[in-house]
Amino acid sequence: MKEDIKRSVEHMLETNDVRRTFWYMDEKVEKLLFGIRQGDDAIIVGDTIVNMEGPYPLKIGRKTGLIHTCSDIVVMGGKPIFALNAMQVDSMEQAKEISEDLKKQSTGLGVPIVGGNTQIESDLKPCISFTVFGKLVGNPIPDCGVRTGDRIFMLGEVVEGEIGERVHRAKVKFKAFMDIIQSDIEIHASKDASRGGWFGNIAEILVKSKKGIRITSIPYPRVTRYMGTYLIGIPKKEVKKIVEIAAKHRCPVVEVGIVTRELQISIGDEIFVDKEKMQQLIREFPFRKARI
Repeated sequence: MKEDIKRSVEHMLETNDVRRTFWYMDEKVEKLLFGIRQGDDAIIVGDTIVNMEGPYPLKIGRKTGLIHTCSDIVVMGGKPIFALNAMQVDSMEQAKEISEDLKKQSTGLGVPIVGGNTQIESDLKPCISFTVFGKLVGNPIPDCGVRTGDRIFMLGEVVEGEIGERVHRAKVKFKAFMDIIQSDIEIHASKDASRGGWFGNIAEILVKSKKGIRITSIPYPRVTRYMGTYLIGIPKKEVKKIVEIAAKHRCPVVEVGIVTRELQISIGDEIFVDKEKMQQLIREFPFRKARI
């Protein structure tokens, strides 16, 4: 488990050089609220929220690519409106087959695919990318800002199975989360548990918030696995409400841990990421809090 946690934490730093390269691009976009400097799940310009994912191998993208791209829109407080995709295929017959599966995702989620690009290049591996456009429902929800004493919850089931099952699990999670937002529950941070696994995504929340955590439960044994669930940081007073809403939607929810002032990540009595490592991550992580 220690080796998995180490890989999960180090994963946070992999794209730092790329983000620094584009750091000043944010200044060139009017009404940009979340961009390169925030490194959140999506970008926000005015009340428009946009996310792009991929390239996925076709086997993965055809089953879950649109679902995952929409998930990042919702977790920041937006409603997905429409999508684009770009695919590299071996043949037009393959493109048609892939499109049928994309249509199932699109129809199931109620997010129409209205354009994109299909190409056949003999020296490229088949893959697919998605872009989803949405509108904010209320205020944007960042993946930073948890406070001492906050509880971090995991909401939703692991997005796995055939396309229909994946769509169903995602929709249950989307509806529960939107209900939480519209119930005026105080949310200090939320993040999609995707690349880096649930542990790595919690670590990113904490690094950006400059806090630690005492983990009180293990929501999934593989700490590095993509899950498609949501991590939500809320004050203790909101716990009863979030559990009630999740129960109403028959959406799994579990408390993962309690945010602490001490810069460390502990499970029980054992410290897995100490103060020195947390301080290093904070120093090396390119991040600027959004002005919202």
